[in-house]
Amino acid sequence: MSGSYLLRPPGVGDALRMWHLVNRSENLDQNSLYSYSMWCRDFSESSVVAESEDGEVIGFITGYRRQEAPDALFAWQTATDPEDRRPGLPGAMLETLLRRAGTRGVTHLETTVNPGNRPVIMMLEKFASDTGASVERSTLFDASQFPDEHPSEVLYRIGPIRFSSLR
Repeated sequence: MSGSYLLRPPGVGDALRMWHLVNRSENLDQNSLYSYSMWCRDFSESSVVAESEDGEVIGFITGYRRQEAPDALFAWQTATDPEDRRPGLPGAMLETLLRRAGTRGVTHLETTVNPGNRPVIMMLEKFASDTGASVERSTLFDASQFPDEHPSEVLYRIGPIRFSSLR
């Protein structure tokens, strides 16, 4: 599907739609509706939702700034509607979020990716290249730390970001 969309901070009213979007996904960790409600209340300025022209949430990134690394925005979960794939939407959400965070002292992006998620890894490497940033990788959580079949989570730290390179 194509068409325009609005990128904006989420509100508490978006939590249910975000939760439904994650539950329709095949590869995202599912969290409680309560966690999305709290996220939209407490971390709206470090998160973004994509809303379609008919008012549906078609994507989001939840993020936060760690107290130990206030120069970094940690992108915790990125989701796009599996039935409404819009080319460039994840990158547009990321750029919008980082442009907003850059006005608050953020110079780096941090996120975790499991090693088998090639599309996200490629997007992150392209983002780093496009913004002249370096990429540091390290295993944040090894698969052995999870009680289920969850793969390792590799931490990507990208920066410093040249914000003049963002659209």
